[in-house]
Amino acid sequence: MKLRGQGIRFQLTAGIVIMTIAGIGLIGLMSIKIVERSALQWKISQAAETVGFVRASFRASTDGGQPWGKFAGELMKEARITDFRLTAADGRALFSSGTLPDEKGELIYDSDGIQSYRYGGGLLTAIGDYGRVSASVPGAGRIEFILNFAGVNEDMAGVRKFLTLYAALVSGVIIVFGAYFLSRSIVQPLKKLEEAAKRIAGGKLYDRAAVAVDNEVGSLAVSFNSMAARLEDEIKSLERVNLELTTAQDELLRNSTLAAVGRLAAGIAHEIGNPLGALNGYIDIISRGGLEAAEEKDMIARAAREADRIDSIVRDFLEIARPPKRGVAPVDVNSLLRETLTGLSVRGDFAGVATVLDLAQSAQTVMADEGKLRQVFANLLINAAHAMEGMEKKTITISTRPETRVAPLKVGRRKSDPPLGKELLDRDFVLVSVKDTGAGVGAEDSARIFDPFFTTKEVGKGTGLGLFVSQSIIKAYGGEISFRSTEGGSEFTVALPAGEGGA
Repeated sequence: MKLRGQGIRFQLTAGIVIMTIAGIGLIGLMSIKIVERSALQWKISQAAETVGFVRASFRASTDGGQPWGKFAGELMKEARITDFRLTAADGRALFSSGTLPDEKGELIYDSDGIQSYRYGGGLLTAIGDYGRVSASVPGAGRIEFILNFAGVNEDMAGVRKFLTLYAALVSGVIIVFGAYFLSRSIVQPLKKLEEAAKRIAGGKLYDRAAVAVDNEVGSLAVSFNSMAARLEDEIKSLERVNLELTTAQDELLRNSTLAAVGRLAAGIAHEIGNPLGALNGYIDIISRGGLEAAEEKDMIARAAREADRIDSIVRDFLEIARPPKRGVAPVDVNSLLRETLTGLSVRGDFAGVATVLDLAQSAQTVMADEGKLRQVFANLLINAAHAMEGMEKKTITISTRPETRVAPLKVGRRKSDPPLGKELLDRDFVLVSVKDTGAGVGAEDSARIFDPFFTTKEVGKGTGLGLFVSQSIIKAYGGEISFRSTEGGSEFTVALPAGEGGA
């Protein structure tokens, strides 16, 4: 039987109670049956003695000439046997008193011509209601009489009562002392082990189980304390390693930040240095004087262009420093692409460029700032047009399609936040692809194409910030932009999370 929801103290105490009651009860029952059997044997021995007297009376009556039946009947009455019957060898009744049962009953003794029968009684009851003895008298006939078990049953009732009280007393003593020693040597030490385990699990790694018993539970406590000490050492070691890793990570981040700042500063200095040098040169020439009005006007125009170039570079960096807010408004991607392409088609860059639109109607809306997204698409289209300069075939293929991706859930997450049950979610994205038929980009340049100030254009035709800024804008909206060189051209793909009405 399994006791659910109960502690080990209750289960062990219940086991002791059950085993004690069963053991003492079995011993008590065996003791009672042994005493009953002894009492029954004593009654049978009394009956055998009575039969012996009857047989002796037959021999005496035969020698003296007296009738044995009358003498035996008097002897039975003297022995206080009221129910008996004497029969001759031919079956005639010689002498009788009282009544005898017709059925034989349970045979319990058969020896020396004497048979004893029992009526009533059993394994879990008394020795019986009464007994009947049937014995042969050699040379005469038979004698049958009733054995009264009333006195024996009364004595056995007292014996059973005494044994029951004794068994209850012994059981109580065994249960009380057994439960006490069990609690002291097993239950209490296990309880201390449990409490120590809870304290250690709660963060008190220095805590130990105070168990001082010399048994298996004591050995378990020693092993537990050794394990806790080793666990404390390992955790402290891990904390030290983690602290060192954190320090190293912070140092690496700081060095990386400084390196990035250095590269940006060098890039800015390089990009601004050229137009700034030209601007200083123009100002120096103008300051010397002696120029004609047309020449002076030309110098001023050139200086203004260099100043505009510097302004453009600074504004690009301001765009990087102030990333756009996410989720400004729903933007129809297909409509925005058509409008952007219409606006760019009048530029000289797009002379001779054919465009192919493959826009999926199911991929339309994203949440973004329309102006910023237009800037990204315009930059990709202009780059595609520039990549095909000098090519006979100039084709830009613009396509959109919906796609479901497994994306990490990053909204509102911090490093200190506990892990969520599900960090990855299926999200719907809108993919925009811009593919050209230009010469493509080499593998080495492909790895740096989104780096700031990196450009494959001629000097003066690009700052190298367009793709870097575009990537920053797309990432701000939870998307990504990727590049790959294809056979006979290049392809940029923008992936943005679908918004209202999207796929």
